[in-house]
This record gives sequence, C-alpha cells and structure tokens, in this order.
Amino acid sequence: MNYDNYGIEYYPEQVDLDGVPVRRNKFDFPYSYDPFVVWARNFDKLNSDCVYSDRLMQWDMNKFNECCKKAFGDMRQGFTSRNPYDIQSFLSDYLGRNIQLTAIMEGCNVSSGYPYWIFFYDKEERKPKYTIIGQKDGWIEYKVE
Repeated sequence: MNYDNYGIEYYPEQVDLDGVPVRRNKFDFPYSYDPFVVWARNFDKLNSDCVYSDRLMQWDMNKFNECCKKAFGDMRQGFTSRNPYDIQSFLSDYLGRNIQLTAIMEGCNVSSGYPYWIFFYDKEERKPKYTIIGQKDGWIEYKVE
C-alpha cells in the first residue's frame, strides 16, 4: 500500500476492484479511460452499495452543493484531491445516514470526457463477530473475530 503526505492510502497503478490493470488507462486514453480504484479500505463486494458522483448532482444539485460546502468548504464538483474521510462525511450527509466508505473509483464519461467518481460503501453497518468462549460469575467471556 502507498500513502500520500497526509497518510491517505492510494493506488499508483490503475486497477479495477479485483486488482486487474484497466485496459484503457487515464494516461493513454485521457478522455475515455476505464474506471480505476483511487482508494479502498475493507472493501467487501458482497456487502457493498455504490453511488456515482454525477448521479448525486443530477438527483439534487442544491443538496449536493450544501453537502460539499459542509464537508469540504467549497462546492467543487471534482473529487480528485478530496480526503476519503471527508468524502465519507459528505456522503453520510447526502444520503441521510452514517455510511462506511470502502472504495472510491474514478471513471470517465466518454460522451463529455469529464471524470466521475464511484463511491462504494457498506450496505449496512458492520457488526463485529463474537464467539462466546465462556461464562463466569455472571460475566460473558468472548473473543472478537
């Protein structure tokens, strides 16, 4: 894993969510590249929902701008240099519930050449898995897996 100056993980290679290099990368195809992973942490394909940045704007531009202003201090539509934890806060406000961001991909709208971002987040709040290993004096002993 690579880290930037702020301690944020990033992917120097342009790969998909399975770690496979994208066929059309941003450098060779600047206006028609395939989506690639920008950031990921605890991504679980079976427990993920996603939302596209351009759809958030299309659904409610005023809400998008308000949530941007609150999370980032500006109303910029791009997410290139945004902190993933601020993006998580932005999405939580926009969606009206606390979400756990698990991956960010950047793609390119081939009809306009402009980038868009795909935000993956847990479908529901993850609960730790417990294994009860015993009971003593009214106390339950357990191990978190």
